[in-house]
Amino acid sequence: MSEDAKKIVAVVGAAVVALGLAVVVGAWLMQGHTVHKMTYREATKQAYPDPTVFATVVGKSTPGLDLDKMFKATPAVLAHGKQLFAACTACHGANGKGDGPAAVALKPPPRNFTSPKGWTRGYNLADIFVTITEGVKGTGMGAFGTLSPEDRFALAHYIESLGKFDHHDHAAAEIASLDARYHLSEGVHAPNKVAVPTVMKHEEAEYAAPRPVEMPPASDTSVGATLCRRLVADPVRAAEVLSELPDWRDDLDVFARAAMADTPRNGFRAAVATLNGAQWKAFHDELVAVTPRPGHDEAGAGRH
Repeated sequence: MSEDAKKIVAVVGAAVVALGLAVVVGAWLMQGHTVHKMTYREATKQAYPDPTVFATVVGKSTPGLDLDKMFKATPAVLAHGKQLFAACTACHGANGKGDGPAAVALKPPPRNFTSPKGWTRGYNLADIFVTITEGVKGTGMGAFGTLSPEDRFALAHYIESLGKFDHHDHAAAEIASLDARYHLSEGVHAPNKVAVPTVMKHEEAEYAAPRPVEMPPASDTSVGATLCRRLVADPVRAAEVLSELPDWRDDLDVFARAAMADTPRNGFRAAVATLNGAQWKAFHDELVAVTPRPGHDEAGAGRH
């Protein structure tokens, strides 16, 4: 068979197959089947949590370190220090000789821990701890104060072990020096962690416009109520002035000075200056009773 004949046979064969598929699909549709339209469905978007929203975390106290224990280089401590040192080998090399693959790019070069020469701060345990914590300015040695004190001590012990020379350790003096610098034996208290929306809610409540001074009804003929109706010229302004003095509820003298200062622009009438001691107390008691404290539920404020 010639090449042309082969091509004709192939084309005819393909046409027959296509016609056969069309017949089968047509028959299937005639039986009531539906061909569903193919649609593109977007991938479900990942809902990442908002990092500013979380439950309030109450800070906890961490006990101080036993520095006598921290200054002992036990096998377990050295093993842990060696694990931590793996992150330092790019610069300082696997054996601490300052010959890591990144060393060629650093000026000055990384410290050679196996030699007593050229140490910027010193090579006793406390000096190494300080260098790990604070880094060395002007060099490639960054600060690693984010490591826990225990990790920094373990790393310092391992670094010291790389140099087979006298490091002139004097534990008592070094402990005193480090404790004076970092207060390691005192422990720390982690601060509370409060979510941003929670803080904003409290800020909004704190700085919201104060509720106007509530005027007692005319049916209340008590001394305090009568004075309140007579001496409060502007309930809104009086509330604003008092809101700036957090101690006015607990200190009658603070309240009296505020009420008499710059009348009537402070919301009080000048007649407050004529009150005697008993009247001042009654007036003060009445305002305390009807004025809610910031952040407290105002719905139940007042006694009228």
